[in-house]
Amino acid sequence: MTKGQWYPGKMSRALNQLHQDLKAVDLAIELLDARIPFSSRNPRFESLLENKRHLVLLHKADSADAETTKRWLDYCQSFADKAMPFSVKDKKYLKKLMGYLNEQEKNLKPKKIKRPLRMIFVGIPNVGKSTLINLFVSKAVTKTGNQPGITKGRQWIRIMPGMELLDTPGILQPRMEENTINPLTVVGALPAGKIDQQESALWLIGSYLMQGKGNILKERYRLDSIDSSEPEELLEQIGLSQGCLHSAGKVDHKRAAGLILRDFQNGVLGRLTLEKPEDF
Repeated sequence: MTKGQWYPGKMSRALNQLHQDLKAVDLAIELLDARIPFSSRNPRFESLLENKRHLVLLHKADSADAETTKRWLDYCQSFADKAMPFSVKDKKYLKKLMGYLNEQEKNLKPKKIKRPLRMIFVGIPNVGKSTLINLFVSKAVTKTGNQPGITKGRQWIRIMPGMELLDTPGILQPRMEENTINPLTVVGALPAGKIDQQESALWLIGSYLMQGKGNILKERYRLDSIDSSEPEELLEQIGLSQGCLHSAGKVDHKRAAGLILRDFQNGVLGRLTLEKPEDF
């Protein structure tokens, strides 16, 4: 995949729809992947959200390095009103988020008729937008229309008294610069058929080695040694160890790469942040 090959027609329509949707909401909640906060942000959001109350959630924070996440939170607060770590797997994050939303609801400008706080989620594919919407829907006081993901229209979901969520079926696509393709691939944000999984798996293995976390791979895949190993050598070892072989007995590198990427996406390779705010 090369720079720019990412459905510009769909991108344009989605951006135009978001521009209209933002007029109807008080708060935009932008989800970024805590493992790749820079690559998982659509650069178009900057201008669209400029004059809108803006909360950033670093989602999947339980899979990212905690200290690096703290630095990313500071970075995000340079362009958003508030930034918070988040994971749907830990109730403490939801409690903090609901506390913030309650505060925003109380701060609405008084009107003759009190109305709810209106919100919208924005984010790239597989960043957790649908999961978070479903989490809210499961607690919803009132649902208007069908379940999200099924309906093609827009609908307001009253998640509790005084708060409504605009459920939008469209998901905006990420930036497609050369240096973001590997990060987006390893977290599963790009369709597998459109990218070179082997190249991305090698990049991921290299990231573990550079951050001194190669032992995670050694233990997970029962490798004899990782000393002085290059990513290509480790991919070969992992393929042998996990039985990713062609009929002739040679390592199936594509299959081994897919295995490593799935393990990373499923959170079984430990906590790792692939980007640092100091680099951007």
